[in-house]
Amino acid sequence: MSLLDKAKKFAAQAKELADDALAKAKENQGSGSSPPSSDPRLGTPYVPGMLGRPGWRERGLTDPAGVLPIDERDRAGVPHSTKSEIVEEPFGMGRRWSAADKSAGLFYRLYPEQESWEPPGGAAPMPDVAGCTTATLDDGRALVFLGHQHRVVLETKGIDATEQATLARAVAGHI
Repeated sequence: MSLLDKAKKFAAQAKELADDALAKAKENQGSGSSPPSSDPRLGTPYVPGMLGRPGWRERGLTDPAGVLPIDERDRAGVPHSTKSEIVEEPFGMGRRWSAADKSAGLFYRLYPEQESWEPPGGAAPMPDVAGCTTATLDDGRALVFLGHQHRVVLETKGIDATEQATLARAVAGHI
């Protein structure tokens, strides 16, 4: 069997495997079945009520990983291979990606106490992103409040103001 014949055989096998995978994915999508649980190697899989009360999924909101783009996090210095953790802060529930001295997170303000929470030093308008306010916490984390009634919070640490503004614009484009 010539090298060209072997290559054609392998290509045909690869196409058949890809077609099978695509058919299986369409079948799952069409049947209304829930997507497979996420791979724990990629970060904390979301489990309804895992923080003791309903989170973003139960409210029909997009997973924070879908709102804070992976490419933008990577450009800001949080590598795309960074696994997330699901956390709750006084200002919301969400995901945080931490790598070395940098982190980025996206939080939804789901509950009245989260919506009413104010940063200790107050918030100021963000000069580079219209409609956003920003604050810095004592531990060095920077917060950007976005969206209608500031219901989404971008959290960064170790990321400069220019990259923070870029992340905020990317998030604003997804909410």
